[in-house]
Amino acid sequence: MTYEEMDGRLRGLEPYEQKLKDKICRPDYSGFEQITYKQKGKTIQVYVMGYSCSETFDAPGRLRTARGHTVYVDKKRCNLFMNKNARFAEVEPHVHDWVELGYMYSGSCTQTVGETEIQLKQGQIIILDSGIPHAIGYTGENDILINMLMEKEFFDHSFYSRLADLGIITEFLMNVMSEQTYHDSYIVFDSEKDRRIQLFMKELICEFLSPTSMENEIINNLIVLLFSELVNVYENGNVKELAGHRKTCVVPIMHYIEENFRECTLKSTAEIFGLNANYMTTLLKRMTGYSFKELVMEQRLQFAAGMILNTDLACDKIITMSGCGNGTYFYKKFKERFGCSPRDYRKKGKTG
Repeated sequence: MTYEEMDGRLRGLEPYEQKLKDKICRPDYSGFEQITYKQKGKTIQVYVMGYSCSETFDAPGRLRTARGHTVYVDKKRCNLFMNKNARFAEVEPHVHDWVELGYMYSGSCTQTVGETEIQLKQGQIIILDSGIPHAIGYTGENDILINMLMEKEFFDHSFYSRLADLGIITEFLMNVMSEQTYHDSYIVFDSEKDRRIQLFMKELICEFLSPTSMENEIINNLIVLLFSELVNVYENGNVKELAGHRKTCVVPIMHYIEENFRECTLKSTAEIFGLNANYMTTLLKRMTGYSFKELVMEQRLQFAAGMILNTDLACDKIITMSGCGNGTYFYKKFKERFGCSPRDYRKKGKTG
């Protein structure tokens, strides 16, 4: 797909947008639950929104209707999907249970996040925590907002290991994952002049609109590149808002595990970070969903899998190199993780 073709798809009016433009219909929220949300001593009514589709990103026949609303069903990939905000209408205050990255592809829009009104301009990005109330003002024909919605399951520990050095972004996502965190966080990036942000977002949009055979790998790697460049935007001081951010120490701990998985122990790692061992593993479990032992084992398994595919070393040798002393336990965990034995894993790798 060319950028010109992508632009034409995004600017085209969906049937629902045409009806809104012609004032034939209005947004219908009757199928969504409405809850009371307490915010800084005030009480507001917000809708709990499920997956909402946009025909631009969803193929005909892949949708169904639930409680009067068309919702995204089959085409959701890897706990991640994309939609286009419907133009010619406002979006009422609402919450949902995923991280939302909003990219202003064209024009501008006004978003109200909590009690703060934000003007999002073309090329800028906003990242919203799960569970934070937000609303979108009226958008005209040239105001094209693309939303990338990521469920918490998308941010597994292997994903975090790739973002270990990204500081502010990783810490933000860690807070999103935490059940103990009060979810009131958002970041606005003044990325409109950043060439890479525009490139990565366009490539992501193209891959969603016209998937290739390697779509999952391409999308996952583009997201890592996107987040990496957002860190550059942040470090250059081009961040308009940074609300509700709470620093957590789990990022350096995870980075340490990644670098020292062969020999690190719970006790030695806790001592390095000046933490009680039980507290540290509880903190890791709460913030990432995985205990210290599970995180270490994952790194060992990833290392071993790479060695199995890329060398001819005997499995026993690789097990020792990975830091696993118990071969029986390793084989059990390897099969749980990869669905086959190390020997079969190597055979599959050689046969493609």
